[in-house]
Amino acid sequence: MSFREKYARIAEHYETLERPLDRYFCPLRRKAISSIEGKRILEVGVGVGKTLKYYPRDVELCGIDAVPGALEIARRKARELGLNACFREADVERLPFPDGSFDTVVSSFVFCTVPHPEKGMGEIRRVLKPGGRVIFLEHTRSDSRLINYLFLRPMKLLLKPLLDDDPLRETHKLVKRYFEIEHEESRYAGVVRLIVARKSGKLSTSLCARRLRGLGSAGDSGRCFPL
Repeated sequence: MSFREKYARIAEHYETLERPLDRYFCPLRRKAISSIEGKRILEVGVGVGKTLKYYPRDVELCGIDAVPGALEIARRKARELGLNACFREADVERLPFPDGSFDTVVSSFVFCTVPHPEKGMGEIRRVLKPGGRVIFLEHTRSDSRLINYLFLRPMKLLLKPLLDDDPLRETHKLVKRYFEIEHEESRYAGVVRLIVARKSGKLSTSLCARRLRGLGSAGDSGRCFPL
């Protein structure tokens, strides 16, 4: 069963399941959204719309998610909030937008479940305008080996088969390969990180094209470095 099918099964109950964590995560969501720039905003993995109430009413927001049931909940919230928002069923690894479409891209607790995170990161960079801002609020491997061993490893054993969720990913390191970091904030010994970064420089287009088509050699790590 794919992660889309797994999340589809719990979409209607997601907010209830996550409610005990809201006191920890909602202030971070608010802080993440407060860092957006420009008018055209893309949120990848918008899910049931946990961040929507923090957006200014004058932005043009597009939210994408791979789970139709979650998008329906997000659409209803956006209408109730009076947001100028559209929602599309789409995958962060294959974003259905032209290059340089958005001023800011937001990812909130998404990359722990993206099957091929390098592809997703490359797609975010592609649709972001030159000099545009990207904001990540993500679960990551802790700075503490003890926390990784006693807490995150057992959690992965539970969450990986249930939701394809990997809480031990080093998304913060991956971001640095694609964007220029402006601010990084670590919470709970690095279990959660808020990263604000910017698109700068040019990428090796031939390498990116190979990576996004999945044609790289076995030794190709999928990196696309600014030149």
